[in-house]
Amino acid sequence: MITGKMKVTDVVKAYPEAVEIFNDFHIDYCCGGKNDLEIALQELGIESKSFIELLNKKLVNKPRKSNKGQVLAMERLTEMDVPDLIDYIIDTHHSKERTLLAEIDELINKVLLVHYEDHQEQLVPLHGLFSDLRKELQEHFAKEEKLIFPYMKKTFTGDKNAGYVKELEDEHEGAGNLIKEITACTNDFTPPKDGCASYRLVFQRLEELVKDVYIHIFTENSLLFPKYEGGIR
Repeated sequence: MITGKMKVTDVVKAYPEAVEIFNDFHIDYCCGGKNDLEIALQELGIESKSFIELLNKKLVNKPRKSNKGQVLAMERLTEMDVPDLIDYIIDTHHSKERTLLAEIDELINKVLLVHYEDHQEQLVPLHGLFSDLRKELQEHFAKEEKLIFPYMKKTFTGDKNAGYVKELEDEHEGAGNLIKEITACTNDFTPPKDGCASYRLVFQRLEELVKDVYIHIFTENSLLFPKYEGGIR
């Protein structure tokens, strides 16, 4: 049963399907995952009792056959040791997000030029926010792949530099803040009525990127880092 005293991240671990609902209500389960669910809801102005009842109805008190794939995927990640989880993060999230960043970068510049006259109020700040996020993520990937992840693989059962985890968590929070600004700037990824196919596509790809980054950060903050700090094989 889901309660208001559960950590947001623990809800996702127990019920991976919660990600879709949390995304819809902008509940931060990655950087803000350590908060109690009721506190996270209060900060968003969501009435906690009815929302938690809804979660229990949709996630706990229903057959989970249709979500078996999500449940098994979470169980597999939970069982992975630190080196395998690191490889999974690089192969799954770093790879996908690099591809999306490149595609979005080309699209957003095209849309900015074509629709500048009518939609500069949205597109100019969006272009800046995306550029900041792209820079943040690309530099973050390089630091993880070339410095911190190799270090973690070598030291996860021995002495550790505790500052590395905090450093990555701070960078995750910075990326999360940019994502929240992008979500607001795009009106929850809703293109204007006169937006062309490229305008709609760039919003679709941005939303896809955001959802993947959230799961990516959750996987590191809530699964990888506790395993690393606990020296779990």
